Amino acid sequence: MRPVELMIQAFGPYAERETIDFTQLVGRSMFVVSGRTGAGKTTIFDAMTFALYGRASGSLRNASDFRSQYAQPELKTEVDFSFTIRGDRYRIVRQPQQPHPKIRRQFRTRPSSMNGRTVGSRWRRR
Repeated sequence: MRPVELMIQAFGPYAERETIDFTQLVGRSMFVVSGRTGAGKTTIFDAMTFALYGRASGSLRNASDFRSQYAQPELKTEVDFSFTIRGDRYRIVRQPQQPHPKIRRQFRTRPSSMNGRTVGSRWRRR
C-alpha cells in the first residue's frame, strides 16, 4: 500500500482541514514524520488507521475521541484517505461519531464511512 493523499478535518489537534500530499515523496521508499511533542505526528497515523479500520492506531485512544476540541461546532470531523495497491487507487472517507452542531446535548451523529476505487479516471463506490 502506498498512501496518495490524506485529508483530515476537525480531527485531533487539527481544528480545520489539513491535507498531506504523499505524491510529493515520489521515488522515495521511506520517509520520516517528525516534529515536536504534541505537533500531531501520531494523529496522522491515527487518521490512516481510522480510515482503514474504524479505530485508533493505539489502544490508549478511542475513535469517539477524535473530534478536535478546537474545531468550530458546524465543521464535521472527517478523514479522507487515498492510497494505491498494485496500481489500483482506493479512497476511504470516514466520520467518527460526533456531537450534532445544532443540538448541544449529549446527542451524537452516527459514524459513517464510504469507500471505493478509481477505475481509469472514474470513481466507483463500493
